[in-house]
Parts: sequence; structure tokens; C-alpha cells
Amino acid sequence: MNRLRTTPLRLAVLVLLAGCAAAPPAAEQESAVAKPAKQSAAREAPAPVSPPVEDCDLLFAGGALLNQSDGAEMAKARGVFAGLSERYPQGRCRAAAEAFIRLIDEITALRQESRWDRLMTEQIRTERTGAMRENEALNRKVQELTERLLRETAALTQENERLKRDLGRLKALEVELEKRERLLR
Repeated sequence: MNRLRTTPLRLAVLVLLAGCAAAPPAAEQESAVAKPAKQSAAREAPAPVSPPVEDCDLLFAGGALLNQSDGAEMAKARGVFAGLSERYPQGRCRAAAEAFIRLIDEITALRQESRWDRLMTEQIRTERTGAMRENEALNRKVQELTERLLRETAALTQENERLKRDLGRLKALEVELEKRERLLR
């Protein structure tokens, strides 16, 4: 997973470094072509025109810090790139350094957001677990109350039936009592 995250960063480093290592700008190429023609007449050894490579060396150093596996060197690499931008405002590798600074800032922001997401996910999981436990407790309470209601309903139904039988017997006794009173009169 970590390798998948750093692969785009590594590709970006390689692309930017390849761009910095490309041929010198057109103005330098023209002067380099004109100088050998003049110098061939003088038969002197041409002095190679080399652009300052210290800015690109800083870019490579920052890229090396980014390629370290632990990712803790990202702040140091950002510092190297920021230093490159400040020291060589017209350097060839300045644009690449600024792009790396933006990428590092975005990665840092995404990591912070990811940490926040993990914390929120854990908090939601904890709350959900608590809610599920509370729900289970309430379900047990409802089950107990339902069972109690069923028992009380059964008991009241039995008592109601007994009272109906007693009422029926009482009416039968009343009817019998009336019959005896008639006979006695």
C-alpha cells in the first residue's frame, strides 16, 4: 500500500529530473555552436560551457530524500526544495522544486486528512458499538416486558374465566333460590 502511494511521487521526480537534465536552453545552444567555429580558427581547445549544476544537485538531493522509504524525510526534502527556490530564483530546476513543494504540501495535507478520517471512523465505530449494545439491552427489556405482559394477560384471562363460571353458578343458585321460595309459599 505504501509503495502504491510513493510510486506517483517517484515518477514525478524522474520526469522532473529528466526535464532538468535535458539539453540547455536554445540561447546557450546557439552560443555553443558559434564559439567552436571561432575557436577552430584559433586552434585552441574549446572551453565547455556548462550551466550551473548546483541547483540541479539540490533538486537531486531533495529527490533522494523523498525516495527514502520511511517518509520522515519529506520535511527535510521540502526545506531543500525551498532553499533551491530562494537561492536560484532563475535556475533551471526552480520550477521542478516548486512543483515538489506543492506535491509535498498536498501529500502532507492528504495524510493529515487521512489521520482525521481514521479518527472519525474509529469514533463512529465506537459510537456504533455503544448504540448496538444499547439497542440489544433495549431489545432484551422489550422481550422481558412482552413476556411479563403475556403472563399477566394469561393470568387475567384465567381469572376472568373463573369469574364468569362463578357468575354463572351464582345466577343458577339465584334461580334455584327463587324456585324454592315459590315452593315454600
